[in-house]
Amino acid sequence: MAYLVGIALALGVGIMTTLAGFNRDRALYPVVTIVVASYYALFAVMGGGEALGSEIVPAAAFVVAAVVGFRTTLWVVVAALVGHGLLDLVHGDVIANSGVPAWWPSFCLTYDVTAGAYLAWLLLSKRVEASDRSRFSSRIRSSVDAELAAATAAERGSDASKAFHHLERAHVLGQASTVQHVRVHLRMLMWGLRRGDGREIGGQVLRVIGAATKTWAGLVPTGNTGGANVSAFKPMAMPADLAGTIASARACAFNANR
Repeated sequence: MAYLVGIALALGVGIMTTLAGFNRDRALYPVVTIVVASYYALFAVMGGGEALGSEIVPAAAFVVAAVVGFRTTLWVVVAALVGHGLLDLVHGDVIANSGVPAWWPSFCLTYDVTAGAYLAWLLLSKRVEASDRSRFSSRIRSSVDAELAAATAAERGSDASKAFHHLERAHVLGQASTVQHVRVHLRMLMWGLRRGDGREIGGQVLRVIGAATKTWAGLVPTGNTGGANVSAFKPMAMPADLAGTIASARACAFNANR
């Protein structure tokens, strides 16, 4: 019964919020994720508090995922909801929390997975935008795309050095956006793999992790070209044309949000 209630309630809430227009605000499902993640901590308090420390750690991870998803792409929130459902599946085996009702893991499992699937449908059907088109990330994407296309063309013309130069320019343009930052470092990693460049491969693996975990907090060195040949923490002078492109994207994003 708990499984059926979870599915029915998730679909009911999803349909109701869609009809009411609540999901026009991209914050809806990130907030749902945060609320869902908080319940186990609440149950820990109800059970006497002994499991609170163990519950706070996974709850905090899902809160971070919700915030990152809201600031980048709601596909992260889809993954967080489904991931929380998978945690429900094994929760009792990894955390002893006497405050959790016997029916809760089953209910929460199906609610989370159904809510995640419903959000995925909203995104695929374009009823909800995965990313905020008024944000800097969306504004800068076309410029990053142009540099990545130039890199592809140069590499096809057997000019690996020129290709990497365009990847560096793409990095400077996109490093303030988590999505674009990770995307460029993945392209640099593939460049290194194709050339068998061990230094670049190792450097880019670390930079992909850093871009995914730190960009959203603004922890990026301005103008850094992103290759393994430079320190990942070193600010660098920015070419005037790239600085102008970035300033224009930031100004458009600011004006769109006023």
